[in-house]
Amino acid sequence: MEPLLLFIAGLVGGTMNALAGGGSGVTFAALVFTGMPPIIANATNTFAATFGYITGVAGYWRHMEGLWRDLIWQVPLVFIGGLIGGWLLLQTDPQLFSAAVPWLLLFATLLFMAGPQLQRAAARMQSRNVRLLGAFAVFLTCIYGGYFQGGFGILTLAALSLGGYTAVRAMNGLKLVFATVSSVAAILLFATQGKIDYVGGLAVMVGIGIGSYGAARLTDYVSDANVKRASLAVCWLVTVYAFVSTYS
Repeated sequence: MEPLLLFIAGLVGGTMNALAGGGSGVTFAALVFTGMPPIIANATNTFAATFGYITGVAGYWRHMEGLWRDLIWQVPLVFIGGLIGGWLLLQTDPQLFSAAVPWLLLFATLLFMAGPQLQRAAARMQSRNVRLLGAFAVFLTCIYGGYFQGGFGILTLAALSLGGYTAVRAMNGLKLVFATVSSVAAILLFATQGKIDYVGGLAVMVGIGIGSYGAARLTDYVSDANVKRASLAVCWLVTVYAFVSTYS
């Protein structure tokens, strides 16, 4: 039953991520629900999500022409950021992390709600050294992403806006490249410490892959506004469940 539940969670999460965002909270909550300790669930969630990032990069590859020079010097920073975030997770006391999970999910849900406003605010804050400022913001974001996946994509888009990027498709491609690199860095640490449940992770991963693919077909039938409302409702349900189960 557990692999089926995790597959369904991956299906829902992959669909949400492809259409609007917020799916990482669903898959993480499902992993915890099956009885995984939160730190292992978090590491496993990062492992499962990476497949979706890689397939997404393939889809956006053609939109990133002219950005290779930026990638060459930013990718090492992103990798280091992911390593730092993964290392910080491994240093966190399990009980402390368990207590922090509802708050992390709440933060991710609020980010999802405020995503467009956050990007616009970041774009208005551009300075002369926009690329340098953006790279530093991406580095900090990747530390967060190595630690916890919820809200990572929204923060990355805001960081790219701060760096002067405006082309939406190119920004989504860069976001997925950075998510892939920082997640792989964190996964390397998690794997060496035995913190990944590969059986559960693969079940989620397959669901994410199918959900992401199927989401492309849903766009013909469902409006963006309705998708975001549904995704936000799921995010709030997961967040409320986390608070109730942790503090009741």
